[in-house]
Amino acid sequence: MSDTDSPEPTSEETPAPAAPVGDDHHHHDEAERVLDKVRHTRTSAAWVAITVAVLFGVALIDFIAQNTRDVRIEFFTASGRIPIAVALLAAALCGAVVVLAIGIGRVAQLRLNMRRQRRASRSHHRGDKVSDAES
Repeated sequence: MSDTDSPEPTSEETPAPAAPVGDDHHHHDEAERVLDKVRHTRTSAAWVAITVAVLFGVALIDFIAQNTRDVRIEFFTASGRIPIAVALLAAALCGAVVVLAIGIGRVAQLRLNMRRQRRASRSHHRGDKVSDAES
C-alpha cells in the first residue's frame, strides 16, 4: 500500500480543531467578506441586469399581446383610438417622466445647498464674512 492509498488521514485531511465561540463569528464575517468580493463583480451585476431585463421584456410582450383591444382616448381637443396596452404604457411613461423631473430637481437643490454650505464653511474658516448675496 502506498502513502496515498493509506486509510489514515494525512495532515491535510485532518480537520482543524474547533475555534473558540468568539473566533467563529470573526471567521464567519471574514468568509462573508471574501465571498462578497468574489460574488459581486461588474460581470455578475451585468448578468443580473440582463436577466431582469429579459424577464421584464417577456412580461411586457405578454401584457401587450393580451391587451390589444382598442380604446377611445381623448386629451384636450385630440381624440382617437389606440390599443389599451399602448395607452397604459404611455401613461406609465408619462408618470415616470414626472417622477424623474421631480427627482432631478430635488438632487439639484441638494447639491446647490451643499455647495453653499461648503463655500460658507471655507469662508468661515478663513475669517471672511459671507454676504447674503453669495449664499
